[in-house]
Amino acid sequence: MHDASRIDPGAIFHDAPTAQLVFLPDLRIVAANRRYCALLGRRPEDLIGFHVFEAFPANPDDPDADAEAELQASADAVVATGRSQEMPLRQHDVREADGRYETRYWRILNSPVFADAAAPDRVTHVIHTAEDVTRAVLGDRAEAAKRRAAMRGADLSYFEFDPEARTLVRSPQLDAMFGFAPNETGAAVQPFNDRIHADDIGQAMSELERVARTVGSDLHLDFRVTLPGGAVRWLIGRGESVRDPETRDVRVVGIVIDVTTIRENEVELRDALEARDLLIAEVNHRVKNSLQMVTSILNLEAAGSRNEDARASLGAATARVNAVAAIHASLYEDSEVSSVQIDRYLERLSEHLRGSLSREGRVVRIALDVQPVRLRTDKAVTLSLAVNELVTNSFKHACWDAGEGTVRVSLSRHGGDMIALDVSDDGTGQSAERSEGTSSSSGLGQRLIAGMASQLGGTLEEDRTNGWRTRILFPEW
Repeated sequence: MHDASRIDPGAIFHDAPTAQLVFLPDLRIVAANRRYCALLGRRPEDLIGFHVFEAFPANPDDPDADAEAELQASADAVVATGRSQEMPLRQHDVREADGRYETRYWRILNSPVFADAAAPDRVTHVIHTAEDVTRAVLGDRAEAAKRRAAMRGADLSYFEFDPEARTLVRSPQLDAMFGFAPNETGAAVQPFNDRIHADDIGQAMSELERVARTVGSDLHLDFRVTLPGGAVRWLIGRGESVRDPETRDVRVVGIVIDVTTIRENEVELRDALEARDLLIAEVNHRVKNSLQMVTSILNLEAAGSRNEDARASLGAATARVNAVAAIHASLYEDSEVSSVQIDRYLERLSEHLRGSLSREGRVVRIALDVQPVRLRTDKAVTLSLAVNELVTNSFKHACWDAGEGTVRVSLSRHGGDMIALDVSDDGTGQSAERSEGTSSSSGLGQRLIAGMASQLGGTLEEDRTNGWRTRILFPEW
């Protein structure tokens, strides 16, 4: 065991990890430990015997340098009460060897020493314990300056809400957002709550209560405020809950941004889009009706013609117009007016082709194998015309045993961003017109298919191995 009587109290003082100075009630220094001398850049002989403010004079360029009066008042209180006194955080700059003053912030504790055995209750000296908090203070002030600079450059404000006391500390921007003059309401939060829209106040209060229950919770507010004149503003708040380092109470801190202009623009844009969609839908409806009128005229012309080739040409033209009309009918019925769900449309087109081509006197089926794909309107129109031509060509020119067969229409994704359209038939032979690449309309159908493949930005392939297969491979967008 150590012999406590052999421990030197002076050595404990000089080797203490905290910076300590001992002075008389009149602030004359009698001792300074090693940590204190190192912190202030002084030797003991530079301090002992001197008044505190002789050793550390005030910065003459700081008009608020009044630390001497505060330190003397604290020392007097220690002497009068016999109890330690913690001083408020205070700036006192320190003169360097070159005569310049370095900004320093201090946290000070003054404690009594009872060294008169004859008067044990009398305070004879004061132990002055100093903690240099300059870095922390300057760091906090730099962050605060950054926040202020950010808030000046944007329509937002800083706030600190005390859930227990129901008080609100904030920047002037928040007062303005709620229609108050700066600090008009003091620290009370209720006047702000009273201006939150009736439909939003419940959700806003629930969110604040949730965040206040757990330190570190993120705050997400989206609400309206109603100003005295009836104007409505949209605000969003973002922040989190923190614990006050001194009081240990929970605070909710964050920023509020005025997004009224953004919300109003969103409403105007939404209204404009709805009006545009209605207009486009109406245009599609009118185009569909006009094209149907054209098909009616073509049908009448075909019925009145005695020339077989003329009737065939008019019938082909009618089918092509019907294909385009059906696309515009789909656009009118769909909520999306800029693109077509092409797989659904092809089901409708195949039914139409099956009915119109059945008059050819053959029992031919149309088999669909199409993946769900949306295409831009222009591509959908071109693709529908291509399907119309290819299916019609198979019905007209393929040769089937017993007059029965199948035309297959396949639409699928190919690779990352390509679409493959395949139209094939299982005819056992080829008519002379089809083998020569012609038709009853002087090869118009074949030329149309080639042109459509080019318009789609794709390539055209044909295979005559088993029946006839045509592939158009094109980019989706």
